[in-house]
Amino acid sequence: MLTVAIENSYNHKFSWKDTFWAMFFMQKYFSEKWINLIRVSVNRFNKKTWYFEEYGKMDDNKEHVVFKKKIKPDIIWVRKSSYAWYKYEVLKNFKMVPWLKIATIWNDKMENFKFLSKYQPMTCLLSSFFNSTYMQNQLDKKLVLKPIRANWWKWIKLLSKKELFENKDKYEGLEELFIVQSFKDFSKWFWDISKWWHDIRLMFAWNKIIETTLREPKKWDFRSNIWSWWTQRFIDNNKIPKELLRLAKKIYKDLEISDDNIFSMDFAYCKKEEKWYLLEINSSPWTRFYQTDKEILKKIFKWFTNFFINLDKQC
Repeated sequence: MLTVAIENSYNHKFSWKDTFWAMFFMQKYFSEKWINLIRVSVNRFNKKTWYFEEYGKMDDNKEHVVFKKKIKPDIIWVRKSSYAWYKYEVLKNFKMVPWLKIATIWNDKMENFKFLSKYQPMTCLLSSFFNSTYMQNQLDKKLVLKPIRANWWKWIKLLSKKELFENKDKYEGLEELFIVQSFKDFSKWFWDISKWWHDIRLMFAWNKIIETTLREPKKWDFRSNIWSWWTQRFIDNNKIPKELLRLAKKIYKDLEISDDNIFSMDFAYCKKEEKWYLLEINSSPWTRFYQTDKEILKKIFKWFTNFFINLDKQC
């Protein structure tokens, strides 16, 4: 039986039901395909024995249980990108997905911009904004302030340059931990589906788009982060605009990675500029379990299981 380990931080019990219901559903589907899906943490990895000292699984009551048993998985799927370089170095003898470059870009929004700047809104470190007139002039009048690594939506602010300077003291000593981006209006496309701000997520496996999700923030908000109470709807891949498909293909080529990767790209369209923007790259589909048709989830999991089975066959 093939063992696939999701590398992520975990507790004995999770507080968000949507998370562990989804984990249980995926674990059950994987087991039907003879894949043992577990959770591990690099913090519990023994570099001398090459075994993880414990692992986690969902039980029949949909609760996360930690087993104090040694285990050596066949494949490691990195779902938390913190300290990526260390993680990939320590676990280098394992088959790991996605590639380190994807994990690095995903972990750091400034790295994301450096690698893929021609596809993204103008971005700079908060320290550069405060100290460089040149950078201030490169940015639009409206700005989005984001933490460079965290995904916590409450830290993402929409404000003007004047407002940011007025709050400068609030970020003293934290200037290297935030980025500033030009704000773009992503509310006026896909009017037949959405009447509010929205973006589109393309999920990839083997360089194929396996599913497409339209994500909408709650009304009067612009943030569609996983924790910000956004809603999702899956759309047929044939509804993806052709210019977006061409752009996604070009970005994939520019990343210079092999096809043995699982990750997603988030895009949005600025109608005023008639331009598509890449928002970010993630190593996870991040679908809302309670909002998702379970048949769609099965289709995604089918792609995932086939991906890992074929990856295991590679030398």
